[in-house]
Amino acid sequence: MLITPEYADLNAKLHEARPDYGTSGRQWAKLVAALAVQVQAESILDYGCGKQTLSAQLPALTVIGYDPAVPGLQATPAPADLVVCTDVLEHVEPDCIDAVMDDLCRVARHAAFVTVATRPAVKTLADGRNAHLTVQGLDWWRERFLERFDIVDVVEVDGHEFALVLRSLHSERLGSTSFRISDFRVQTTPLPAKQMGQGDPGTSPSSAEGRAGEGTIAVVKFEGHRLRFNTPNEMTRWRVETLFTKEPSTIAWLRTMKADDVLVDVGANVGMYTVFAALTRGVKVHAFEPEAQNFALLNSNIALNGLDGQARAYPLALSDRRGVQLLHLSDLRAGGSCHSLGAEVGFDLQPRAAAFSQGSYGVTLDELVATGEIPMPNHLKIDVDGFEHKVLAGAMTVLSDARLRSVLVELNTHLAEHRAVVTQLQGVGLTYEPRQVEQALRKSGAFEGVGEFIFHRVTPKPTGLVRSVEWTLPETSQAREVLSHVVARIAAAKVEEHPFPYAVVDGVFPPDYYRQLLDNFPLAATMKPLSDTGRVLPGAYPERLALLLDSGSLAKLPPAQREFWTELTEWLFHDQFTHACATKFAGALAPRLNRIAEAEGAIRTRGDALLVNDGSRYAIGPHTDSPHRLITFLFYMPEDDRLRELGTSIYAPKEAGFTCWGGPHYPHAKFDRVATVEFLPNRLLLFPKTERSFHGVEEITRPDVQRRLLIDNVRLLNQTTH
Repeated sequence: MLITPEYADLNAKLHEARPDYGTSGRQWAKLVAALAVQVQAESILDYGCGKQTLSAQLPALTVIGYDPAVPGLQATPAPADLVVCTDVLEHVEPDCIDAVMDDLCRVARHAAFVTVATRPAVKTLADGRNAHLTVQGLDWWRERFLERFDIVDVVEVDGHEFALVLRSLHSERLGSTSFRISDFRVQTTPLPAKQMGQGDPGTSPSSAEGRAGEGTIAVVKFEGHRLRFNTPNEMTRWRVETLFTKEPSTIAWLRTMKADDVLVDVGANVGMYTVFAALTRGVKVHAFEPEAQNFALLNSNIALNGLDGQARAYPLALSDRRGVQLLHLSDLRAGGSCHSLGAEVGFDLQPRAAAFSQGSYGVTLDELVATGEIPMPNHLKIDVDGFEHKVLAGAMTVLSDARLRSVLVELNTHLAEHRAVVTQLQGVGLTYEPRQVEQALRKSGAFEGVGEFIFHRVTPKPTGLVRSVEWTLPETSQAREVLSHVVARIAAAKVEEHPFPYAVVDGVFPPDYYRQLLDNFPLAATMKPLSDTGRVLPGAYPERLALLLDSGSLAKLPPAQREFWTELTEWLFHDQFTHACATKFAGALAPRLNRIAEAEGAIRTRGDALLVNDGSRYAIGPHTDSPHRLITFLFYMPEDDRLRELGTSIYAPKEAGFTCWGGPHYPHAKFDRVATVEFLPNRLLLFPKTERSFHGVEEITRPDVQRRLLIDNVRLLNQTTH
């Protein structure tokens, strides 16, 4: 609820009784007009407009008014490019504050300008209460704004009010410049720097130490080091205050690095973590930040800490594909150098950085490393406001290189393309610790479900049920018979070539063995959500239950089931099975395997299987599987043909020539469904992983469904994948 009926009535009476009530908007007309130009706003909403004095001062602009206490202006407003909310929030009922701020987040498409009073009003309501129902300081309000917006600028006004320019999350309209409120309101004053919280036993409070341009220099002490940061506004001061508390897992990760390690910091902002890594750990940092003002401060902070040569800044946005090159990279290196710019660093770099921030230049991390412009990183950090998956898509070669030991990436678990990143990184030998992620995920607010995922390189070693490369027949006669039967059925199957090679095998198991598969399939109650296995993001695909066919999971089954599924792995993970299937798709796999063998001298594989039970509403978008998969097997296991429409679908991209070597799951709307392999008993769908093997599952709309499969993947253990 945005306002109670009783309070709306009290405000309406105050509007009638006081001609000066609700008239403050006009004083900000000049600022709003300039901000509208900066945001390229085609629509402006005055949220809590009162007597609409702002609109009256801007006759050349269309300003829509909304006020729940003014007749004719009470209709729920539509989103606008720019939202203005002046002298409103302090009047909101305390129980409605979160709802009103959520609504501001909803209607602000690109930016908002907000003012809030921090002291009681001189006016009173008809019931005797002060007109300002929510009187709080900046720190209280700032926490709530940061849950919903990026703060571009904030200033104190006349000692009893503050004003903010806010950027909507994921909007890029204010991406190329900052907007200074003080340019339009002379009585604004910089807010004082706050003391650092005790977030780490090795830290000490920040202190002022001289000036740089218009900003105070804040100093942080850490393990004998003095980290100095240029803080020209409240936002940069807040970054210093929260260096050790905002993302504690990031600090812990940086502290594991060794001197002379190479860190690539993508989305470095003003360089808080760049400076920390370079100064306290001796790490060589290559920092990328395309936003002009942030890039200037990043260079300033590098210079302030004497890190020229240790840290280098680039005004580039890394992406998944190359854009139009405006300047040579050698020119960028010269422009990014700090040694000759001194205390005024950054100002003559702003025009250059602004050109790049407008999106006219794009470059991939793979390209920069391949051309020698930057060295191969040992560590990679990516925080780019929702576009992390694009940066990773342009870094698959780097991600597959064993010299890259760890990756920290901020992911939004509500985004399908971000959930796919987990599979993508696991496919190149990078794994994460679910407990670390659980601690890092935000639990509420606009960033609910967002957190830092830290992946570390793990070199797979054959253990437990994984077979060696030496051929030995399965131990039991049944396993040997099933292996022979399955290999023969696969060999006889026809290979479809469009839109990629795949085969459908009916009667893949002997009939009596298929009955045993059904009888031994675990009950749904004994399986767990796929996300609990660590293979996908927390909360992803809740409709899919899974049981991994590894030693640890099988040990938890009843003895008879454990014995059956352990025997199945004897033939399923057998090298004869892998070799027969690779031979089946030799034409599609040979170029890839030849490149891997040439790079590493041998092909190393292992089986990786799980049982799954999909329920109603399960769906997965078109994807080609992760790069470390070689062949995929989907063994259908229904009791009869009543679920036939729930099979896996084969897709072709609508964009001509579109391919993908990674693991992102794409929207169905971008693909044509070529075929759906019906979900029939004792049927196998198998295909080699290629850059064109797009497959997925349309949403299951039938209620009370149990879609049971045995899924196996032949996984490459090589670092080179394609």
